[in-house]
Amino acid sequence: MSDGRLIVRQSGGALLYDTGKISYGLVKSGNLAFNGNWRRLVLRGINVDPNLGSSWRDAGVPGDDQYGFTLDNPQSPIVFLVGKGVATGVAVSGNTKTYLYAGANAATKYYCFDLMRNDGLPGPWLKTKSEESGGTTFNSNQNPMNVVASIRAPGPGPLDRFGRPVFTYVGGRNERIAFQSTAGSAIVHSVVNVDIGAGVEYAAFLPWNRSCGIVDPNTISSGYTTTYGMAEGAFGRVGGISFFFAPPGRTTTQDWPAQSTTATYSYHSLPTDRFPSALVIKTAGLPFPFN
Repeated sequence: MSDGRLIVRQSGGALLYDTGKISYGLVKSGNLAFNGNWRRLVLRGINVDPNLGSSWRDAGVPGDDQYGFTLDNPQSPIVFLVGKGVATGVAVSGNTKTYLYAGANAATKYYCFDLMRNDGLPGPWLKTKSEESGGTTFNSNQNPMNVVASIRAPGPGPLDRFGRPVFTYVGGRNERIAFQSTAGSAIVHSVVNVDIGAGVEYAAFLPWNRSCGIVDPNTISSGYTTTYGMAEGAFGRVGGISFFFAPPGRTTTQDWPAQSTTATYSYHSLPTDRFPSALVIKTAGLPFPFN
């Protein structure tokens, strides 16, 4: 005990927990569920101001699927993913919030942690409270969040002849998910893998992300090229984590001058003055699914 705090260490001296620190515990885990499809936006005409929201209309074809999960009475949740997902927003209904992700599917797993609190469950446990507020600071009934690594997103890939990176990350790749057609919107993911440890499943959380635009050479008629928005995400997998960019939903989509297009993908307006770092946990030992 030190300064009103309870500090517990392992036999080797490694810190197990310190009630003077902010403690997060697992509150829910499972697979993301389909929530809906968000249509993209196109300009109403060639003579309108693109800076005005009223200048844009629904594209009229399916855009980007949204997947998510719902949490009751959240405080300050942190969500780690195994499998693709770009955070796109939160839908609020009373005391519940639905956390939404684009670029995901029903195979994407989530592990949601929130500030520890008194859950009222019976059985042996250790709970500590703040002397100032009286709120719960640690609850041994909950599986604690244990961050094992913080990994910064890599810099951009090589440039094309127009000075635009052809991958959002050096050493990365582009993945065509869907082609543009009258039945739906074009979708490309730009991905890079970061290996950590073979045979271990990791989950990742990106505290903040960047956005950019993609120049997509996929054509539906001669000389027709499009650009649309992309947003950044990070996810875990067996062996490491991955960073990626994907369309977030309700993004704008526009024609791109054919003379400023190459035969491959490229990215514009990609911020390079700062890079987010993903927090990483191991999923072994965490209950799944859990609610």
